[in-house]
Parts: sequence; C-alpha cells; structure tokens
Amino acid sequence: MEQFLPRGDGAELERGIVIGVGNPYYGDDAIGLLVAREVHRRLPDREDWALAELCCSAFGVVEQLEGYRRALIVDALIDEEAAPGTLVQVAVPEGCSAPRTGFHTVAFGDAMALARTAGIPLPQRISFYGVVIRPPEGFCDKLSPELEGRIAELATAIVEAEQDSAR
Repeated sequence: MEQFLPRGDGAELERGIVIGVGNPYYGDDAIGLLVAREVHRRLPDREDWALAELCCSAFGVVEQLEGYRRALIVDALIDEEAAPGTLVQVAVPEGCSAPRTGFHTVAFGDAMALARTAGIPLPQRISFYGVVIRPPEGFCDKLSPELEGRIAELATAIVEAEQDSAR
C-alpha cells in the first residue's frame, strides 16, 4: 500500500506533494486516501504536485515530506462531537515530547520535530486536513453511507481552501 516516491533527482525541491493517509481495508479510514487522490486530480497545477498514498506511522508520513517545498495531507479524524464527513483544517503541531510508550506511537508533531532536529529538509508550508469519521468497527473496503459519495465535495472544498490561502 505504501507508495513512497523515489528521491535523488532534485525534482521534488520545486514541487509540492499531496499525501493521503489511511487503510483502504478499514472502512472509513480510507477517506484520506480517496480524497487526496481526488484533490490531486483537481489541482489546476497538478503537474507540479506529486501524489503519495500511505498506510503508515507519522514517521513514514514525515519521511515522505523530505525535500518538497509544499505539502497537503489528508487523513481521517475521529471526533465524536462532529458529524461524519465534516472537513477540518488541523494546525500542524510543533514541538516534541518524549514518547511514553515507544516510537511506534509517536505523534505527527513529534515526528516533525525530530526530523527538523536531524536536519531533514521539510516543506515550508504544510496543510493538514482531517475528514471526520466514526471509529471503524471492522475490516471492509467500503465507506459508510455518511461518507459514500462525498469525496468530490470534500476534494473541492480542500482545493478551494488552498487556492484562497495562496492569495
């Protein structure tokens, strides 16, 4: 599932990357993958953006960011208060805290801080979008009725938000 992009030709330094995060076999957790794919398809300057679909830890996501000038990340977000399908722009966390249960559970902000400390070149601008889901109840390759058919709408909202923020 992990589609890490090759490095070494320097092309990524002038490009952005759209990253979808999720598990395609865990119901609504796949929403990040599906929306990111559609966002990439709708970007007006799509040739300037790479696409990666990942099912990995925060370390894997941060590793994929290396060398890109801009990043847009889409993932599922569990929030019992908001309705499924709600789009939330999440602030990219800063700082690093010592993991209490080992590096398998490191948060995204912690992985970013460790990468910066190690001197890994990360994007100057990162946008992180979460699509609210309910906790998946089992393995399946279908979205819930609340999310089915919402991919285009969510992708459009992200592309419009990114265009507004670029102005």
